[in-house]
Amino acid sequence: MATNNIGQPLAHGECVSAKVPSSYPPPVQTQGIQVTRLPTSASESTAQDDAHSTLHIYPHKDRHTHIKPTKDLSKESSWGKAARKARKEHKENGNVLEVSESADGEGAFFLHSPYLAFHDPPKVLYMGADRNATPIMLIHGGAFWRKYKLQLGSSIGTPGVIDPRGVVCWKHNGGDKHDLKADDKKLKGYKVRTWRLWGETGKAYVHGTKANRKAGIRPDPDVLDDLGYGEDGEIIEPARAEEVVYLKWERPFSRHTRRYHFQYAGVDFYWKGTGTVKKSGSCGFFVRFNHLKLVAKIPVAAASKKDRPEVCLAKYTCSLSGGKCGKLDIFDTALLRLAEEYVQPIGEIGIEQEEAVKIARLKKTLLYQIVIATGLCMVSAEKEKRKAVWEWLQEAGEGAGG
Repeated sequence: MATNNIGQPLAHGECVSAKVPSSYPPPVQTQGIQVTRLPTSASESTAQDDAHSTLHIYPHKDRHTHIKPTKDLSKESSWGKAARKARKEHKENGNVLEVSESADGEGAFFLHSPYLAFHDPPKVLYMGADRNATPIMLIHGGAFWRKYKLQLGSSIGTPGVIDPRGVVCWKHNGGDKHDLKADDKKLKGYKVRTWRLWGETGKAYVHGTKANRKAGIRPDPDVLDDLGYGEDGEIIEPARAEEVVYLKWERPFSRHTRRYHFQYAGVDFYWKGTGTVKKSGSCGFFVRFNHLKLVAKIPVAAASKKDRPEVCLAKYTCSLSGGKCGKLDIFDTALLRLAEEYVQPIGEIGIEQEEAVKIARLKKTLLYQIVIATGLCMVSAEKEKRKAVWEWLQEAGEGAGG
């Protein structure tokens, strides 16, 4: 049973302090990972003073999603005290709907959902404000929201791997379905067809490729002979993901239906429901069961899986607005401490730098990107489940009325 800082058991849904306690037990040595126990100070700041980041999640054109550190006041909720405060901020900002902190979209992410007829290509997560940024991850969905496969690594952002359609080009195809199943780090590529259906992404690219083929202009994106050679004459191999993470919806038919699990670097992470978030206003009751938190189970060798201590790393608050999914609060200090002691090689974050510098480096690591991506998968799954339940209730009501 998880306890608070004074040893008392936590209430149902209560989140452990967003600060990794200095009294953590020694970390478990995992193969291939440099684990270092950093010294902690007895006079550490409280959880309320710890650094944290807030990302606002806005759906874009029904298929894509903007994740950015700034509010878009035109899409915020128009109900309650928070809405009145937002309108006041709107006026104070000179009626500017959105104030961008950075012209290049620093700190923002963009989730693109490509459409290719008769195929189900993975979604692509970009580190930036739009598709002009660097792709960092491929997100494969599963049936009935049971499992998501995340392929990530620097190879995803190599120029030419993701073509203008938003899918992996055929030259980087890892093989047939048996090869892809045997090695989950291989990428699935898609050929450029000579025809396209209305609504498919990459219209200009498809038409341009078709015209080049008729004119005999090369290289052809689907011809493997044009893959090229390296400086030493070796054949350039198709790109592969450096890491693969699976997000699984656990116990769909139990009391803990809002529970998603993934594992990274030997640490178990869980997105699960929380009762500590309360939406203000009369309409807040309708979204009280839509808020979730991310916790990590600390790997303690002497403790059982159920009794391992946990720390809260992030919190998702659902929005009442139709133009906004919600906001994602990431407790940067807690995530940094966890990364330094159990997950991330110290060389990628730094040892002697100030906390702000290390947090800036942390936001470029795979761990931070996985937190964002799994949060988006969780938000999408919960939204689709609520939509499906509502449709079933409507059909049941219509059937009963008939």
